[in-house]
Amino acid sequence: MRLFLLAFIFFVVVNSYGQNAPNNNYTHKVEEFILEKKIDSALYFLDSITEISYKNRLNKFFKKENLTYQDYYAFISRLGNRQSVKYTKVSDYINQEIKKPSSKKINLDYVEIKWTQVSKLRDEVGLDEASKVQKDLESYINQFDDKKSEVLKAKTKIRTHPVVMYLIEQDVIKGKELVNSSLKVANKLNDKELQIIFLYHLTDFLLLEGKLQEYIDVSEKSLALEKELPKHTNYYYSIIEHLIDAYVYKGGHNDRVIKLINILYENPATRIHTYSLYAKIISTLDKNSLLKENILKKFQVTTLPKLATKLRELGKNLNPNDFYHVINESSRALAKHGYTDLALNYKDEAIQITRKIYSKDLSNSLANYKTEQAVKKKEIEIQHEKERKTLYGVIAILAFVFFVISLLVLIKIKKQSKELSSKNKIIAEALKEKELLVKEVHHRVKNNFQIVSSLLELQSRGIEDKKALELANEGKNRVKSMALIHQKLYQNETGLVDFDEYIQQLTKELSSLYATKDGVETTVSSKNIKFDVDTAIPLGLILNEIITNSYKYAFRNNTTSKLSVAINKEKDDNYKLVVEDNGPGLSKDFDVKKAKSLGLRLVNRLVKQLHGHLKQTNNSGAKFEIYFKDTNSRRFVN
Repeated sequence: MRLFLLAFIFFVVVNSYGQNAPNNNYTHKVEEFILEKKIDSALYFLDSITEISYKNRLNKFFKKENLTYQDYYAFISRLGNRQSVKYTKVSDYINQEIKKPSSKKINLDYVEIKWTQVSKLRDEVGLDEASKVQKDLESYINQFDDKKSEVLKAKTKIRTHPVVMYLIEQDVIKGKELVNSSLKVANKLNDKELQIIFLYHLTDFLLLEGKLQEYIDVSEKSLALEKELPKHTNYYYSIIEHLIDAYVYKGGHNDRVIKLINILYENPATRIHTYSLYAKIISTLDKNSLLKENILKKFQVTTLPKLATKLRELGKNLNPNDFYHVINESSRALAKHGYTDLALNYKDEAIQITRKIYSKDLSNSLANYKTEQAVKKKEIEIQHEKERKTLYGVIAILAFVFFVISLLVLIKIKKQSKELSSKNKIIAEALKEKELLVKEVHHRVKNNFQIVSSLLELQSRGIEDKKALELANEGKNRVKSMALIHQKLYQNETGLVDFDEYIQQLTKELSSLYATKDGVETTVSSKNIKFDVDTAIPLGLILNEIITNSYKYAFRNNTTSKLSVAINKEKDDNYKLVVEDNGPGLSKDFDVKKAKSLGLRLVNRLVKQLHGHLKQTNNSGAKFEIYFKDTNSRRFVN
């Protein structure tokens, strides 16, 4: 990863500015002042930059004119990889200054900026921040048609974030699955850069699986693809470093290792990181190895202690962590070749460097934290002072106005409170009486229905004609279904009928009337569905008619009889009632809307009353679907 970042800096600098790079000292100052929005300070140092093309590019940031996403990308790439600049500042600048493109065509420069932002946030700030930017980037790309190759490439490229998340979680199965699907897209597009990116991430999962040879093969394949490109990708030197570590660990490939290290050595941007690698490979060689002698000649020394001294001198400009690796690998090499005392000295120095790294990091963290807290506190104090000066006059006026208004309101409220309290008592008593009266009405209606049902029951006993008896029983069931509605209403404080309980009780009574040999397996799904009396009465009658039909005609064979009743609320505030059985069903040419039977004609009329429509199908039995509106929805339509 270290070499990947270095390579990234190298490519941005070389490709953007050529060999005549801007003066680093003044350029860095101007860039950082722009980042902090200190325009006057940035302008002061702008004239000191000698490289004209880059000076002109920076000048665009002051004028805010003709700024392209390529300009932004070059600017933030330089800042994002500078150790002296916290990436949180760069990320804030991106979020504030670089707006989402409004064009109908995807902007790949914008995608590259945000993709790099996700990677840097993930590595240097935190996963939550990276995931938030990733989500916004996905939202931007998903609005375009992925049938276009550039859109498909962008959608595939941003999968690197979830791939790394799977790597962190060590979820090898999901990680490799995502990598392999991305590689298929890269192969389909014949995009070698995309292939290299996901082959690189594939090696991370192969390492978790312990597949060393496959790890080497995939890395070698990536290097072969790099040779086919006009210029190397940002992953090039990281792939080489992976291969070096793998070959050293495996052993027996010293020639290949030296060849790879020499590639890094020949690049000025990565040469300084090869010193620890040369020391590492010497630690694996015999004392009389010819390869060891070649390395000594390369650095123009005759002995290993002199090489260790020279590597120490050459690597002194490395950051403490990388310099530690030079000293530590030198210690291992010296110990391998018999220089025990000197090796111990180098090991002690490596330990001291480690202690300094952690103590320095801790001190810097504490110092930065205290500084940030002090700055925040001071900024808050200044802001509060400004607010106080601005608002004092307004507050005084508003306080006086508020006092006058409050006084008037209190006087008025005091007068009204007595009237309201007496009226509230009257309303509460009237409401209580009304509730009791409504309950009593429902109770009496239910009793009247019960009397009518009993009379029909008594009268039906004297009927000998089966058809007449059947009609009398159907009438009795209709009366019972309405009586049950009113029973539920006076038992419920809300004035609503719980249809889950209602359907359970209705099916229970009908099953006792039309008892079958093996019974009927009934399923009811209507939880939290409640209706007032204007909807409950017609809906109860509809259920009574359809369920009665099922008991009369569906459950004649010897198979297990099943009945299902469900009421669900739809998205558009409508309701859907479904009643289905596993009987033989209705004939194919049967039209329920033209039915001549009293029961189905009654169902059609009641469905219209509910502003609904009826649909009947045969699917392993008869199925009735009724879409209807509740009282409030019908009132709105009216």
